[in-house]
Amino acid sequence: MAAANAPITMKEVLTLPSVGINQQFITFTNVTMESDKYICVRETAPQNSVVIIDMSMPMQPLRRPITADSALMNPDSRILALKAQVPGTTQDHLQIFNIEAKAKLKSHQMPEQVAFWKWITLKMLGLVTQNSVYHWSIEGDSEPVKMFDRTANLANNQIINYKCSPNEKWLVLIGIAPGPPERAQLVKGNMQLFSVDQQRSQALEAHAASFAQFKVPGNENPSILISFASKSFNAGQITSKLHVIELGAQPGKPSFTKKQADLFFPPDFADDFPVAMQVSHKFSLIYVITKLGLLFVYDLETASAIYRNRISPDPIFLTSEASSVGGFYAINRRGQVLLATVNEATIIPFISGQLNNLELAVNLAKRGNLPGAEELVVERFKELFAQTKYKEAAELAAESPQGILRTPDTVAKFQSVPVQAGQTPPLLQYFGTLLTKGKLNSYESLELSRLVVNQNKKNLLENWLAEDKLECSEELGDLVKVGYTPDYMFLLQTILRTDPQGAVNFALMMSQMEGGCPVDFNTITDLFLQRNLIREATAFLLDVLKPNLPEHAFLQTKVLEINLVTFPNVADAILANGMFSHYDRPRVAQLCEKAGLFIQSLKVALATKNFLMEAKLPDARPLINVCDRFGFVPDLTHYLYTNNMLRYIEGYVQKVNPGNAPLVVGQLLDDECPEDFIKGLILSVRSLLPVEPLVEECEKRNRLRLLTQFLEHLVSEGSQDVHVHNSLVLQNSAFSGNFNLQNLLILTAIKADPSRVMDYINRLDNFDGPAVGEVAVEAQLYEEAFAIFKKFNLNVQAVDVLLDNVKSIERSVEFAFRVEEDSVWSQVAKAQLREGLVSDAIESFIRAEDATHFLEVIRATEDANVYDDLVRYLLMVRQKVKEPKVDSELIYAYAKIDRLGEIEEFILMPNVANLPNVGDRLYDEALYEAAKIIYAFISNWGKLAVTLVKLQQFQGAVDAARKANSAKTWKEVCFACVDAEEFRLAQICGLNVIIQVDDLEEVSEFYQNRGCFSELISLMESGLGLERAHMGIFTELGVLYARYRYEKLMEHIKLFSTRLNIPKLIRACDEQQHWQELTYLYIQYDEFDNAATTVMNHSPEAWEHMQFKDIVAKVANVELYYKAVHFYLQEHPDLINDLLNVLALRLDHTRVVDIMRKAGQLRLIKPYMVAVQSNNVSAVNEALNEIYVEEEDYDRLRESIDLHDSFDQIGLAQKIEKHELVEMRRVAAYIYKKAGRWKQSIALSKKDNMYKDCMETASQSGEHDLAEQLLVYFIEQGKKECFATCLFVCYDLIRPDVALELAWIHNMLDFAFPYLLQFIREYSGKVDELIKDKLEAQKEVKAKEQEDKDVMSQQNMYAQLLPLALPAPPMPGMGGGGGYGPPPPMGGGMPGMPPMPPYGMPPMGGY
Repeated sequence: MAAANAPITMKEVLTLPSVGINQQFITFTNVTMESDKYICVRETAPQNSVVIIDMSMPMQPLRRPITADSALMNPDSRILALKAQVPGTTQDHLQIFNIEAKAKLKSHQMPEQVAFWKWITLKMLGLVTQNSVYHWSIEGDSEPVKMFDRTANLANNQIINYKCSPNEKWLVLIGIAPGPPERAQLVKGNMQLFSVDQQRSQALEAHAASFAQFKVPGNENPSILISFASKSFNAGQITSKLHVIELGAQPGKPSFTKKQADLFFPPDFADDFPVAMQVSHKFSLIYVITKLGLLFVYDLETASAIYRNRISPDPIFLTSEASSVGGFYAINRRGQVLLATVNEATIIPFISGQLNNLELAVNLAKRGNLPGAEELVVERFKELFAQTKYKEAAELAAESPQGILRTPDTVAKFQSVPVQAGQTPPLLQYFGTLLTKGKLNSYESLELSRLVVNQNKKNLLENWLAEDKLECSEELGDLVKVGYTPDYMFLLQTILRTDPQGAVNFALMMSQMEGGCPVDFNTITDLFLQRNLIREATAFLLDVLKPNLPEHAFLQTKVLEINLVTFPNVADAILANGMFSHYDRPRVAQLCEKAGLFIQSLKVALATKNFLMEAKLPDARPLINVCDRFGFVPDLTHYLYTNNMLRYIEGYVQKVNPGNAPLVVGQLLDDECPEDFIKGLILSVRSLLPVEPLVEECEKRNRLRLLTQFLEHLVSEGSQDVHVHNSLVLQNSAFSGNFNLQNLLILTAIKADPSRVMDYINRLDNFDGPAVGEVAVEAQLYEEAFAIFKKFNLNVQAVDVLLDNVKSIERSVEFAFRVEEDSVWSQVAKAQLREGLVSDAIESFIRAEDATHFLEVIRATEDANVYDDLVRYLLMVRQKVKEPKVDSELIYAYAKIDRLGEIEEFILMPNVANLPNVGDRLYDEALYEAAKIIYAFISNWGKLAVTLVKLQQFQGAVDAARKANSAKTWKEVCFACVDAEEFRLAQICGLNVIIQVDDLEEVSEFYQNRGCFSELISLMESGLGLERAHMGIFTELGVLYARYRYEKLMEHIKLFSTRLNIPKLIRACDEQQHWQELTYLYIQYDEFDNAATTVMNHSPEAWEHMQFKDIVAKVANVELYYKAVHFYLQEHPDLINDLLNVLALRLDHTRVVDIMRKAGQLRLIKPYMVAVQSNNVSAVNEALNEIYVEEEDYDRLRESIDLHDSFDQIGLAQKIEKHELVEMRRVAAYIYKKAGRWKQSIALSKKDNMYKDCMETASQSGEHDLAEQLLVYFIEQGKKECFATCLFVCYDLIRPDVALELAWIHNMLDFAFPYLLQFIREYSGKVDELIKDKLEAQKEVKAKEQEDKDVMSQQNMYAQLLPLALPAPPMPGMGGGGGYGPPPPMGGGMPGMPPMPPYGMPPMGGY
């Protein structure tokens, strides 16, 4: 089928090599494409980097120097996820970066290696380890969350995909593994389906899967579907299936019926398998893509097969959904980025025509709004209508593709249906269906509104208009306008739910209505605020409050209030513009301050204060509130005092803000207020008044004595305020003997005079030592604090001061020796540990017998490398605690000091050490002998093997690897043996590695990088005989032969051609320039175009005539035919005719002739042209004629002219009419004759005296003049014999009178006499014939007359026998007017006898 008519179109969007990506990095492990927005490529040469290709501008890739094992771009945003293995561990470090912000969003170190990862949502990464699956959100600080464990069927599988359903309730993990031994080349697919709600998994066989949503008719909620494709080998049979099932069916709702279909693989793709599946959510199509480039397209709803084609000649390893166009992207090994899309113009005709699936064509057209099914839809609509299935017809019309049935005719059709009693009118069914699907067009809106208005259900109109279900028009407005009062509140609330901005416009429209707004402004504002639509409420109020009216004071305050709380910058702009002047200023000022708009707050407050002071209101409370709020207390006090409003001063200090009493007192002192009033004011506040600022205010004004009575009153009430007592001390009070006073004195000294603190400590005994000591520490009086703690035997606190504050470990050690307390030694030990004095700290911990800090000690010991001391400490700790960490570290410490014997003894005794971790740690730190002891004890053969490798004990390593039987272990031991040139042991290991497809290439590269080519070839040759030998081994050996053992390559290819990965070997032969083998591989792979090209480009090595003929006959590219012609012309001209004969049925003969003509080698292909001349091709005919002319082969030339007339006849005749050979000139005359140019032909024959040719030409011309002119010519030339001959040759053309006249005039009657005899003989013969013909005609006439008479006689005989009858009418021709009269009556005039005819029988006589 022509590509233009295919239902799926393929387009090459990009090639990765074109943007600088090296071919070696175009692999599954290096390239990722999480969506149709980005491609991410990880490069390792020439330097580690990550290339990000934005598909919106693919030719401008972003390359960053990043080292990582894997890189994933977020499907939607420029967020990059990186994964790298932590050196020396099996852990992976994960990081997420925002490229635009150049910031790291998150990072995490996984405790195990991540085998596969993928973005499963825009905010979630899926992480697959060897045992489990995790989800890691990029939001917040959360760590990866374990979702489920991998099932057994995925063990040792290569994970190729992980997906999440749209509702995140279902997860699917897909892996592949080698096939069964009887068909190892067919890869096996395994799938694990996990339910998040049920926390259960199901293991299935599948190679590819994908989730989708689909709305089942009758169910308003979409169903979650999973489709998966499998290809399995059972009982010698290959089964390929596609399944579509529903997950989590909704109880009581219609469910999706399970579907399945066959996947039909061509015979050449028997071992091909699905690698990816994409679902087009736009068209509900399933795309199944295979490794070898096959594409299967199925319908999601029915699982019906739609299309199959090969879309890529190279293996495809990665796909991604192209959601915007309903297709997908695919990347193959060549680096092509292919885009598959639905051909919207042809897919429906293809399904209805080629597939003859009319139902699918209609459904797909409806789903995807596709053209091509118009006639089918209309026909189906008519059928449903005829069957009175109005509901189904309404649904079909509503969903008709491109709205072809949404017309007035359809509405009229439903209107014409009579309404049955008790049933919904079909027209309403139609409109109801349309309303559930979306918005009505203008005509439908108008007709539905007429129905509703007639039934007086205008509230329905309000709902539909609010929900934007109707298309407005003037006609609709006129219809609903008359007598209709809408519920504006309801309409506004409805619009708010779907279109907030539209609601603003509607509210403003109401505000401008004649007669005023039907809804109160404040109510409208509250409707917006109830839905937290602050901006919309602000926009509405700013518009309606523009007049700045006093009655809008509440709304002005409201708009400022809501914005000061939520959007202060908006409120700031409103205030700066001076739009309003009637708002509540104190309230707004307070909110401005809270919002940080201090300038606006102060402006408002100052304006308010000045206004209130100028107003001199009798009630000063508003002024008090403003001044107290904004710190205008001195101004307030001065105003109240000068205006004799002392009771308001008392009220403010006592009830409003006692904390501002010092400011009030200071201002009253400045205003020279009487002391009695001030003292009374202070005592009225008492303990609520802050002492320190009050003392400062009085001290500044030298009026401190004013406070004596107040301070004594506070002390009597038990005040502990330092400032109170300091003030009393300054006044020499007698309270010094008190316990509290001792504390107070010391504390005061600490704060005011530190130099006296030590003396107080030594002299005083009755104070709170611990508390005062802490205060001294806070005051940085460390020696005083140490003296206090030591005086009260608080040794731990004392040593803490020495350690933490004095920073003297020597003094703390000396103090510890003096007091000999375990707790003190512990503190000293911890300090020594912090200072890096590890050995001293261990000694102190041992003295303290403190085993609680073993973790810190272990960490410090590792840094200081004092493992002898650590052993002593850990032996002490083991006596107190049983911790795996302790025993593990003890083993490690033994290993560090090379006490291996103690390790062997220790592990044989009871212990709780984590031996696997200890062994790994010893191995990581190159303590291999100790690690060997541990691994051997716990039977960890894999680790033991690699440890023995490090110890150069290769035979033991091989034995351990055999016990471990792990591909990873075999590989590590193999590589180590290769490095050590232990090739025999390396081969033993290598044979166990190369049977794993994924490891084969790594082994090969390792050997080759070290130059061990012969050993590698020997390994691969040994691998051919393995039971599990796979295609990769045969292919890799072929590659090695191509590189290093060329002489064996062809034999290997021919022997194992069916077990080779031919594309890979093709690349190897191409790189190594083995052209003969490359040609053979191309032939085996049916790539005849490439085979032919290779032969022609490298003919010295690759060309062999018979083989090339077979190849070129099978090529698909027509241009190669002509390239082959050029090739043979240049290199093998002697065989070119053989080649051309092979291609004769495929070649354009004209083009071949042109090629040879330009090369000047037309004669070379004469046999070919003779063979194909039967096609009567002009170029071939002319070329051959040209050759015949050059060769003067007039016989062949005449034969060619006779048999093949497609050439320039006149041109050839003109070319050869002057040829030196008379026979060639005869051919020219012959050509003129064939062309009907009689005169030219005769003239040319006359010149050469070819009189016979002249006469034949004249005879064939059929022209009298030419023949008679020729007679005249012969007479003039005296050619009497020719004259006589011409008379006979042109006998039919020459008129006798002319011939006789010419003969008589020129005295040539003798030569004309034979002609005359012939003419007379012919003429008399003709006369005789005429006479004979005339006599015969007369005889025939007479015989006819006699026959007619006999007939009439017979008729008369019958007439006599007839009975009497009425007179017969006269016969035609008888009666009057001439002719014969009626005969006399018979028998005396008896009537009734018929008249006799005028001829026939003779009369019977008279009666």
